[in-house]
Amino acid sequence: MSISHEKLKLLSKLRIPAGWFFFILVVAVGKINHLFPMIIIVIGEIIRTIAAGTIKKNEILTNTGIYKIVRHPLYLGSFLISLGFCLMCNHLLLWIYFLFFFPVCYIPTIILEEQFLENKFGDTFKTYKKSVHAFLPIRIHPVVFKNSFSWSVVVKNDELYNWLLLTVLLIILQFKSILIYP
Repeated sequence: MSISHEKLKLLSKLRIPAGWFFFILVVAVGKINHLFPMIIIVIGEIIRTIAAGTIKKNEILTNTGIYKIVRHPLYLGSFLISLGFCLMCNHLLLWIYFLFFFPVCYIPTIILEEQFLENKFGDTFKTYKKSVHAFLPIRIHPVVFKNSFSWSVVVKNDELYNWLLLTVLLIILQFKSILIYP
């Protein structure tokens, strides 16, 4: 079964609003049941930050730094953040939402991105695609961040707002867990 390009674009565009709605659900139904998943959330955001500080969107094929390990580290980081909140709050509604919307939104996004990259970078992308897994860092290569990571690129890619959002979300959950669900 093949999904049309238009349907893939529609599902891909749902990624951002679906993510915001997930965070609203976390605030609405979540409370901190376990602290250990905070490590997963922080690891996810560190991966996103490293990726955001490395990628030069639509300029070059980024295949250095963390992109030498996984082709879509931003999405891997988002996955870990969402998984961490599901584990932390352990609420059935969050799990159902995450397990449904994450693949529905991110798989089409990855397919479209890879089509774009293949059209733009041709054989260079095809070679890269053969040697680096899309989502799971199966082959770990020595990663050198020298000359590939830049804090100014992190700022340009607006990743600092994600840190702010996660901090506010964790503070709200902490207050709810102390004041509402002692």
